[in-house]
Parts: sequence; structure tokens; C-alpha cells
Amino acid sequence: MVGGDQSDLLPALAGWLGRQPGVKAVVLFGSRVRPAGAPAAADGWSDIDLQVVTSDPEAIVAADWAALFPGQTLIFKVLRPASSGMRKLTLLYAAGEADLVLVPAWQMRVARTALGLGLHGRIGPVRHALNNLRTIMGGGHRLLHGAADWGAFYARVVAELPGFRLADEEVRQLADVSILDLLWVLQKLERGELVAAQRILHRSLVETNVVLLHEARTRRGEPTFQQARRVEQLVPAAKLGTVQASARLDRAELNRAAWENLAGLRVLMAELVPTWRVPPAMEAQLASYGADGKR
Repeated sequence: MVGGDQSDLLPALAGWLGRQPGVKAVVLFGSRVRPAGAPAAADGWSDIDLQVVTSDPEAIVAADWAALFPGQTLIFKVLRPASSGMRKLTLLYAAGEADLVLVPAWQMRVARTALGLGLHGRIGPVRHALNNLRTIMGGGHRLLHGAADWGAFYARVVAELPGFRLADEEVRQLADVSILDLLWVLQKLERGELVAAQRILHRSLVETNVVLLHEARTRRGEPTFQQARRVEQLVPAAKLGTVQASARLDRAELNRAAWENLAGLRVLMAELVPTWRVPPAMEAQLASYGADGKR
């Protein structure tokens, strides 16, 4: 079954990648490098996360992954966007799943040079990319290929960069946009556009609270992972309610979920930026819809 024994898949992947002339580094990260018992340690359903630094990403994408590893049955392959403008090649085998984040070698060399010269803080895209790399690798990583050339760079990124963080002004902006989107949701519910309201409820309102919860836990130095990973195991039940939305495609249920999201936003903002408030005029505008969805 998918999510089963992947003991043969990782060495097969690492070995093949390490033999490719364009591959400069292969880095294992995520749950499979965390010690047993640590937050978000690997279990039987954990996939294999690899960052592949390569001068020829297309060669990796175009490889015949169905035929490369005897005894490994390929079920599905898909190329999709990843963070910082990268691409992720997902390989689903009968034994388990592997995500290969493909990083062009030239971009990594630029980042390494900027870090070495101390210029990374002045170049926005480089600073953003390095902080994202720090967030990804900060939970644990191991170089499977290219350690001699790249090991020191990864170690320095983890040791010196703060990782993905939000300034107070960025937090305020996220909260303000969420409030405006809440009004949009309430208006769509009034009109009977339930699917549109449901979409924005999840894509904007819940997503904002997920990001803010991650930031709050980061500021407190607590274990936390992006995209709400393992949040049910890490977050107390009282805080879990700030990032959930339980609603069928029903006006009353969607309305309740939208107002509950606002309550969660207030809880998170009270911790992150205590001076933040919904402007009185906007409070009045929201209140005109009534918490029960009836004017």
C-alpha cells in the first residue's frame, strides 16, 4: 500500500540522483531526518522529501521513473509548483511517495555567493529564498550527495538565518485583508453564492489564521510547521479552533464558520499585535449582517 515500507526507495533515489552529472547536491529533509519521538517525526505515512540542486532540472523531470528501479511500481508522477518559485516532482510508488524539489544550480550558487559576501540581507529575493531554505531545513536535514561542496553552506543557512518570519506590519496587513474578505463572504452568503463563499472562507480566512498561528508559535519558540502540518498533534484544543472551519454547503453553517474564523483571528492578533483592532466603521459594517446571518 502507499505509505508502506520505503526502506528500499530512498537509497535507490539517492543513488540514481547522485550519479547524474548535472546533480550537485541531494538533501534529505523533513520528517525522515527527525529523531523518533521528536515533533513531526516520520511514521508509516511519511513521504521522502529531497531537495535536488541540479544544472539540468529537465533531465530529472524527463527520466523514465517507471523503469529506473526494478521492483518499484510507479503509480503516478506529477510536476507542480513549490516554494520560492521552485518546482516539485512528486513520484508516487506502491511503496511510498517521494517529493523532489528541483533547485537550479545557478540560483543556489548566487545565493551562496551573496551569503558569503554578506550581501544577502540587501537583496530581497535572495534574502527571501534563504529564509525559506532556513525554514525548510531548520527542522533537520542531511546531505546525501554533495556534502563536500554544499554542506558548509546549508549549515550556515540553518545557523545564521532567522527563517520565514512576519514583521508586525505584515501581520496587520494579513489581518486587514482577512477582515475585508470576511465581509465579501457575508455578502456572497446574503446573495446565495454558497460555493464562492466557501472557497474564500478556506482560501483566505482560514489560510490567514494558519499563517498567523505558525508565526505565533515561531515567536514563542514552539515546534511548528508550515501548511498546518501536524497541527492537531502540536496545538492545544483551545487554539486549534482558530484554524478550523466546519461547514457544509449550507448558508447558516458557512455563516457560523465565517464568524468563528473572525473570533480566531482576534485571538491570534491579541498575541501577535495586541494593538490591532477592526476599525469601528468596519465593525459596524460586519455587524449589519448579524452573527446569525440575518439582517
